[in-house]
Amino acid sequence: MIFSWLRRRRRRKLLAAPFPVRFAAIIERNVGHAALLPEPLRARLRDATTVLLAEKEWLGRGGLFVNEEMRVTIAAQAALLLLGREDGYFDSVREVVVFPTTFRTPRPEDGWEDDFLSDTISSGQAVYTGTVLLAWDEVLHEGRDPAGGYNVVLHEFAHQLDFAEGLAGGAPRLGDRELEARWKYVMSVAFADHRRAVKANEPELFFTPHAADDELEFFADLTEAFFCRPHDLRNLYPELYRLIAAYYRLDPVAWAWSA
Repeated sequence: MIFSWLRRRRRRKLLAAPFPVRFAAIIERNVGHAALLPEPLRARLRDATTVLLAEKEWLGRGGLFVNEEMRVTIAAQAALLLLGREDGYFDSVREVVVFPTTFRTPRPEDGWEDDFLSDTISSGQAVYTGTVLLAWDEVLHEGRDPAGGYNVVLHEFAHQLDFAEGLAGGAPRLGDRELEARWKYVMSVAFADHRRAVKANEPELFFTPHAADDELEFFADLTEAFFCRPHDLRNLYPELYRLIAAYYRLDPVAWAWSA
């Protein structure tokens, strides 16, 4: 309890300071979602960005020095997942590791430092022990294009929420018993349908083939779609949209973008 009190006190002190103008300029330049948000959500984005910058360790790999622009750009994109939530700032995430470009992902039995032992190439990975790995070039490209359909930061930080809350294996607290009761069924059916479509080599998939790997990947892909293709998601999968909107306590369709 003492630790929680000290953390809340430290966060209040952080948020009492004015948000740096240079940070706002970086967000305007590199985080396309920010311009779409109504002012109350932009304020929440600034607050969440401030806390994430202060509380996470930021490391570079592959010869990359992680500068202020990189930290702010990544933190602000991750903060999108927190806009409707006031119950944490990815508290289980200890460090964010940034590579200049795609990197070799570690094998499950190895630590992330052993990335060169694997032949699997990736632009992002979430490690259960509290590390997020990201490719900077992908982060920047996708961050500047909110309607592009993909966002590696959202994807990997959604995994961290899943790790912490067990979303793939059970229902989160949604403040609505009906929705909580439907969560597991709706998610399971949608995942099974997508897996069948991938196995059948159907030419048009809404989610990526990677989302058919397991329920964790499906949830992360669903999160990307919710923030980057909300109109399409609501039109094609209204029940999924309703559930994920209740979880994030947001309605991106209501923001100032067109379908």
